[in-house]
Amino acid sequence: MTADPATVGAEPDAKPPSDRTFSDGTVSGRSWSGLLPGVLVVVATLVLAVRIAGVGIGEALLFAGYVLAFLTFPGTVVWRAVAKPGPNLGNDLILGTILGLVLEIPLYLLLRLFDLTPLIYGYPVAVLVVALVVVWRRRRWFGPVVIGRESLWSWAGAAVAGVQVLLVTNQMWSHRPIDALRAPYVDEPFHLAIAGDLLHHFPAQMPWVEGTPLFYHWLVYVHLASAATVTHIELIVLMRSLSIALLVLLAVGGAYAAATRLTGRSWPGFVAALVFAMGATPDFFGWTSLVSPAQLAFDSVTRAFDSPTHALVMPLQMVLMVLVVEMIRSDRWRWGPWLLTVVVMVAVAGAKSSALPTIIAGLFLALVISAVLRRRRTALTVAAALGSAVVVFLVAQQVFYGGGTRATSIDLNGSTVQRLGVLMLPEGETLPGSAPFSIWISFTVGFVLVAIPLIVGLVRGAWRRPDRVFLAGTWAAGAGALMVLSHPALSQAYFLLGASGFIAVATAVALSDIVPVDLSFRDGVRFVGCAALGGLALVTARLLVGGDMPADGSVFTSTLLTQLAIGLLVLAVAVVIVLMYAKRSTIATLPAIVALVLGVMLAGAPQTVALAVAGPALPRAPDTDIIGPGGVAAARFVRGHSQPDELIATNAHCIGLPVPDCDRRNFWIAAYAERRVLVEGWAYIDPLVVGQPSTDLNNSAYLPFWDPELLEANDAAITDPSPATIATLRDDHDVDWIVVDRRYRADLPGLRRELGQPRFKRGLYSVFDLR
Repeated sequence: MTADPATVGAEPDAKPPSDRTFSDGTVSGRSWSGLLPGVLVVVATLVLAVRIAGVGIGEALLFAGYVLAFLTFPGTVVWRAVAKPGPNLGNDLILGTILGLVLEIPLYLLLRLFDLTPLIYGYPVAVLVVALVVVWRRRRWFGPVVIGRESLWSWAGAAVAGVQVLLVTNQMWSHRPIDALRAPYVDEPFHLAIAGDLLHHFPAQMPWVEGTPLFYHWLVYVHLASAATVTHIELIVLMRSLSIALLVLLAVGGAYAAATRLTGRSWPGFVAALVFAMGATPDFFGWTSLVSPAQLAFDSVTRAFDSPTHALVMPLQMVLMVLVVEMIRSDRWRWGPWLLTVVVMVAVAGAKSSALPTIIAGLFLALVISAVLRRRRTALTVAAALGSAVVVFLVAQQVFYGGGTRATSIDLNGSTVQRLGVLMLPEGETLPGSAPFSIWISFTVGFVLVAIPLIVGLVRGAWRRPDRVFLAGTWAAGAGALMVLSHPALSQAYFLLGASGFIAVATAVALSDIVPVDLSFRDGVRFVGCAALGGLALVTARLLVGGDMPADGSVFTSTLLTQLAIGLLVLAVAVVIVLMYAKRSTIATLPAIVALVLGVMLAGAPQTVALAVAGPALPRAPDTDIIGPGGVAAARFVRGHSQPDELIATNAHCIGLPVPDCDRRNFWIAAYAERRVLVEGWAYIDPLVVGQPSTDLNNSAYLPFWDPELLEANDAAITDPSPATIATLRDDHDVDWIVVDRRYRADLPGLRRELGQPRFKRGLYSVFDLR
């Protein structure tokens, strides 16, 4: 064990920061104190999960043990062996844990495929044995182990993560605890059902329509299934609390670790975490957040719980970012990092379909710059990374997504029109035709304002650095995709949200280029003061122009153009500063740049902290009609009295009333029973997969069922039970159970006549056994 700082991952010209400067304020302490900030955040998260979310103490401790043994330990060993050690052990533990999520995926799928999942408990033991053999044979560990001491910046980064934990507690756990099962977010049963199918089957299916192949970004459900297999914790507990909270922490911690490793300095890690967790495009009015292109502060938490696929891809991209940047910077080709990069690319592609295309765009721009500057070795490295990403993307399109586009199309007004749709105008009021154009322009100005640090860096010569171009280009591609693509559910927003980690780290790296290594404490205080003034200026602008949406749609465009004018004014000041700084390397211009950056991007940070501390504005969600009384118990009864391959039939196909065009997002029986259903709901299935045209209706939640004969046979056994209709289900379709929801049509006396008394009856549900 050594105390010498590692420089792997830092740029060649990076200098170690001095303890006497503002750049790095170290705190004296024992050798293990460098891990203290992160450990305290993790412990606080577990305590809040127990106290607020309803997680059992034993479950919390068991999950913590699973993370350490099955994610952190194997991932860190491989990370240090292949990618080489970072500046300290804490940095490696964060990135190693994220890599552990990648490594568990093929292991679990292979064991699940051959029904050998009990062998998964030997995984950390096998990694330990291999590591000990390598150490014994080579007489060395995988690089020097630098524990390090905590710094002011590590505590500040931990505070940012702590705010996110408080947001999770107050905005998610307090009104959606484990025991509020009948009141799920509408898509939660969808996620839970896929995880349940992967818990028992591979290859998996869309379990709410038996026989439908699973084409989706489904790798996060592999993590949930693997964690459930190891810990025997119920999937809903993992998804509502433990696993998703882990991914949120790893995303914020990953931004900190990536920026610290890539710059060789501590404070950029804090900047990256802060921008990632609390940054946003400008909003000068208050109500315009409804049409704002990127409110990242809140999305980093709430969207993680509403979209587990997004929750997984955020931390995965941090590891991929580090691997690609270090490949570009490397003076020689190394097969190990390249192979690891390809593996992580596969995980990113399977975690979220919108993630890899923006990375491909960033790599392409980096390749162009390398070619223009005639850097042959760098160009070959970038070309290898780009080619690998393209191949992975093409394969993923077939393996994960069945070759479909999921109804994504090119539409320059798609995002703006959909954003306008969320505005609630008084009855009879309409928006002028110029409204989409004004929003489109405001999007552009907002993105440019957010990118001020990158612009400064590029003007000062960073455009000659392919690694810088890769980081900036990936985020620019995400912003561009939001503006030119359209999807019925506004899913094009994930191109931008998925690239939020890149803008965070790119901002931190750009500021690291601008700010001198030996920055004095006095200049640092000036920076912070100017940043506070910048944020105050934006808040003042919002107070002066008002925060109410115009009641008359005719003034919408003029109001939005006022916001645009304010943004253009700020942009003009930024351009002047950029031009000044391009010619003068003076410290006097730096505070203004930092003020613009933090003032624009972090104006909502105080509000984020207030939300985290004050708690939710809405009371705990009441029970809804998605699941009737007794429904969860009925599904769990089937789970407890059946084998994984047994099949359920039900008459519950809708959310709400069973009208002909009802919402077909009904997945909760498959979710809580962890069994496949002959026909439950049938939304979110790519129509091309089932031989239907990709129309707006077929890509919506109201699509008609594509096999009316199957649906008729399913419903007839419940609405008109007879020996013939029951035999059709049991003999022709191998149905083992019938779950009857009395909110919909059902002949219960006829079912009792044909099948006897129900095996289970509670609330609105009866369960019949056909075996």
